[in-house]
Order: sequence, then C-alpha cells, then structure tokens
Amino acid sequence: MDDVAERRPGAGGAGMPAGTSRRVVHEPSGWARMATVVVAAGLAVGAVTLAAGGGGEPESHEDRDDWRGSAPATYAHAVARLGRARSFAYRGSVHATGPTPLRPGPPTVVDMRVEGAVLLPSSITREVALDDRGHAIETVTSGPAAWRRTASSAQRLADARWGSVASADGGAPGRAGTDVEPPPSRLGMALVSDVLRSARNPRDAEPDRTGRVIRAVLPPRTGAHGDAGCAPCDAHGDVLDGGEVTITLRDGDDIARVVVASPGPDPDLVLDLDIDRLGEPVVTPEEVGEPARRVVPVDALDAAGVDAVELGVLPPGWALTGARAGARTPTPQPGCSWLALDYRDLAAVGDRWLSLHVTSETCASGGRVGTGVIEGHSFRVGAFRGLAWGSGGAVSDGTTRVYFQTDLQPGDLAELLASLRPFDPASTPEDAARS
Repeated sequence: MDDVAERRPGAGGAGMPAGTSRRVVHEPSGWARMATVVVAAGLAVGAVTLAAGGGGEPESHEDRDDWRGSAPATYAHAVARLGRARSFAYRGSVHATGPTPLRPGPPTVVDMRVEGAVLLPSSITREVALDDRGHAIETVTSGPAAWRRTASSAQRLADARWGSVASADGGAPGRAGTDVEPPPSRLGMALVSDVLRSARNPRDAEPDRTGRVIRAVLPPRTGAHGDAGCAPCDAHGDVLDGGEVTITLRDGDDIARVVVASPGPDPDLVLDLDIDRLGEPVVTPEEVGEPARRVVPVDALDAAGVDAVELGVLPPGWALTGARAGARTPTPQPGCSWLALDYRDLAAVGDRWLSLHVTSETCASGGRVGTGVIEGHSFRVGAFRGLAWGSGGAVSDGTTRVYFQTDLQPGDLAELLASLRPFDPASTPEDAARS
C-alpha cells in the first residue's frame, strides 16, 4: 500500500502490515493480500450484471479492431470486460463521511486505506480497512447481507467477533436524512460495477503513466421531469448524484484504476482503487461462510424448540453464503422460529445454489410432510423423508422440517441433503469431494 499512499493525498503514510494469521488471497504475500480479496469481492459482484448484458458494449466490439477509437466505445468495452472477468482484487483509499450501500455499516473513520476482493456472480465482497493508527475493520458482504469485525490491528482480526451490520431481511443503513428505501440486492464494492455502467458521457482525459484515462459523469436517479433517470443508480443511493467516474486502462483493455467521487469541492464519498487479479480466485468459501454462520442466534432457535440442521459436507468450491434466523412470517403459532441457510458454488460459471428453511415440525405450516397436502415425488435422504416438486420440496425426520429450493439435479440434491447434521455456528462444514 505504500505506493498508493505516495500518490494519493490523505491515503496515509504507512503501508498495510506484512503479517497476519489469515489471508483472503491464497498466494505468497503479507496480510495486505488478505484485505485485497475482501474489497475485490464487492466490485466483482456488481460487474456480473455487465457480464449478463446489463450495459456493456455490443458483442461485435469484441471481434473488432477499431473499438479503441472513441471514448464511449472504449469505456463500454472496458466496463464489460470487468464484468466478464467475474472477480478481481483492489486496494487504495476511501473517503466516506457517512454510511452508504457502498460502505455498509455505521460510520467509523472518514479516511481509510483498503484492500479487498470482489466475486461478481455471487455478489460477495471482502475488505480490510485500516485507519492512520493501524486500527482494522474487516467487512464481508454477500448479496444484501453484511458482517463486520474490528480489532486494534490487522493481525488481531482473526480473534475478533463478527457482528451483523446489514441483513437480507433488514437491508443496509440508508444515507442520513433520507427516507427509508428498499434495500439494495447487494452491498459493498460489488456496487462499483453499477456505478461504472450507470455513468454517461465518457470522454478522454489526460493519460497517466499507466495508460488511457476516461472520465464520465454520474446522472441523478430521477430525471428532470420526474421520470426515471438512472435505474442502476438506485443501488448506491443519492450520494453520487452528479458525481464523476474516472477509469485508467492497462494495455488498452483492462481497467487498472477506478476513481469515483461525489460532487462538490468537499465530496462526501471518494473511492480511489487500483484493480488487479481479474478473473482469479479471490474469495474462499471459508472467508464468507465463517461470518455468515457466526452471527446466527442459536439461543433463540433452542428456545423455540427448533433442532436446526445444516449441510455437513460441501463439494469443493461451495460456500455457505447466507445464514439468518428469526420468527416465521406469518407465524402459524406464537414462539415459532426458523433458520434460513443459503449455499452456492462460488466457482460455477452458471448458478448452482441451494437454499434451506429449517423449523420444527410443530411450527411447519401445511401439515406433516408426505401426507399428500402437497403433490410431489416421494423423497428420502437418511432419516429425512418427504416430497420434492419442481425446484423445491420439503423433508422431515418427525421433529425437524426442512424446506428446500435449488437449481440442482435430483441426484446432486440428494447427495447434499444426505449430509444434514445439527447446526453448529462454531464449526465449518467439511469441504469434501463428492463421489
């Protein structure tokens, strides 16, 4: 981070610490690499929208030799390439005067140095931020959920406790002084891709030592006459309305640096990030699964009589990407609770996912599984039996009811459900290959 601090005003003088007990990025390097994985995860998430066709350049540009001609075509090509990369790492500086979906959680320090990673298809980010005294904040986001832990130094983060700062049910904190809005579908640096594709009027700027520089403006979310102005901008709130985006290209193709700033001489939000490791593995299943499970209130489940279960074996590359517990809505009877678990294959090009909703058989609505209340195919895995229909189903062992939704084939689903075991927030499912 020293090189970043040298060329960025206010980035801080000291670099990231060199040693730590955990790393986000698995390659020979210091603690700084761990942080790099986290932040990159946020950026990568938003970019997946581009890969899916949400604003990139026409496909014909990929096979043409003249796309470098105009700034708009070059900008669209570079942003689309970031989305197709599916993942990336980042490091740099952040200036933020308050919370936004890009920076979820209560405000801490205005100026911080950051390293992180983004996994776009799964909307997963992981970031470690340091203030000028070396205090560390680690943030992990997965879709609309975010978790955070803090320590006096980066080396002590591994021993710190995780807490939830945003949930899939409650969303992320909005900007101070604004009306409550629907929570975004993802948080953290994953939204940077939304920012990039929402920018308009790309134009060339003075090139730097890295390569070509292009600037663009960020439109307001609502048009001048009340019409929809910028749908992608809804995700990152109004703090960037009228702001500016600057990208620097490496070798004419890939984005090497992103600068995002809200308007005015004293902007509320400035992101200055170097981008690298495009398309490389940047977030491990353990790095997102650990905070997700650590914050589950198991005492509430026990009090409600829910013998919660989880998958005991995960295939290579799969991760627990979300875990939450609470009262079922609508509640069949007072005191009922449920546990929701989301699993996903982080390495899959397409979607490979499984969601479980676990409750007690007493609290489950619709009668006992397998009594014909819902038509479907008979389904049995270990001590659990029930019905499967379409992309979902439910099984029960007589005490615990497990509803499931998935895009997996029946054989793969049965193999995963056969590993159901009591939920333990202190443990980690075995990462074992399936036969």
